[in-house]
Amino acid sequence: MRILFLGKRHYTNKDAFAEKFGRIYQLPRFWAAAGHEVRLRLFDYRSLGKESATADGLSVLSLPIANPACLLELRNEVARFRPDILVASGDCFVGLISLRLARATGARFVFDVYDDYAKFGGYRAFLGWNALGFLLQRADLVLYASRALAEQHRARSPWHLAPNGVDPEQFHPMAIGPCRNLLGIDGTTRIVGYFGGMEPDRGVQDLSAAVASLAQKWPSIRLLICGKRNDVVDLDKPWIDYRGMVAHAQMPSYINACDVVAVPYRRSQFMDMGASCKIAEFLLCRRPLASTDSPNFASNFPIQAAQLGAALCRSEDATDLARAIDFQLSHPMLVDAPTEYAWSEIAGRTLETLLTLQGTAGSKGNGKIA
Repeated sequence: MRILFLGKRHYTNKDAFAEKFGRIYQLPRFWAAAGHEVRLRLFDYRSLGKESATADGLSVLSLPIANPACLLELRNEVARFRPDILVASGDCFVGLISLRLARATGARFVFDVYDDYAKFGGYRAFLGWNALGFLLQRADLVLYASRALAEQHRARSPWHLAPNGVDPEQFHPMAIGPCRNLLGIDGTTRIVGYFGGMEPDRGVQDLSAAVASLAQKWPSIRLLICGKRNDVVDLDKPWIDYRGMVAHAQMPSYINACDVVAVPYRRSQFMDMGASCKIAEFLLCRRPLASTDSPNFASNFPIQAAQLGAALCRSEDATDLARAIDFQLSHPMLVDAPTEYAWSEIAGRTLETLLTLQGTAGSKGNGKIA
């Protein structure tokens, strides 16, 4: 089977090309490893340079979307390659380009929805037109990263659940001492870790307040943070150790250096529909977790949410979050590692659905395909 995967190069503050990050790289990577002819083409919104690489049996090309010549080059390549399946991931702009290319070549169009694209800032460019709905209704198959998003959309197109995964060869338990030595963290410090975005609905301001309130009981406590700075969070606090943007390959050391890792998400339309990559990474590293009851965690990891018990707290409640962190510092407990979230497993299940799609008749069915 010939598969062309068109994705956005930079997303969730990561680089799918340079860091081989996330679903946009890992899904086609494992499909190529299964023996299919797969090409990954990335739209770069940030530069005017073209880059190419071949790795993991996968042909990768990064194209600056602002250069019309690159879009023409892509159109000509698609005409020559004539994919059986064309997968689009990243936003509705990628989706619309991909739908046009798929219809021009007779490929089945698969729209990968890893987040609520209608809430992205760039969506305003559609001036009220429901571009997301247009794509959902015309896709031969929709891939969803979260069940909540699939249930909200209720598109007539068949859909498949393909959650955000993790590479267990990267994210696994590591001895805390060497990780702290690598990062220059004293062995006696109590470390609460948060790694990710800092928009208001991520709840990092609640986490900062929670850690501050624990300083009397735990004088050495520090909040270790990596991610893109946001003005909503004051990172210049004595109890915060802010390390800035950190390469994805370094994240296992940061996670394993923590006494507790935190998911302080608030409730919001955007966060509730999402499926954050970090949660599975935390769980596979086997570090004690304190989390709010955000659907981003509880709906995507219901078994682990039930096991968490007293380490699960109310969203947007710094006092209850402090209680959950204190519980994990005093009586550290672990939940089951979700091994089904390995990228190889997710890609394998999704590939079976793509093979089924390729063999179906031209008319679309309704509901979940696999």
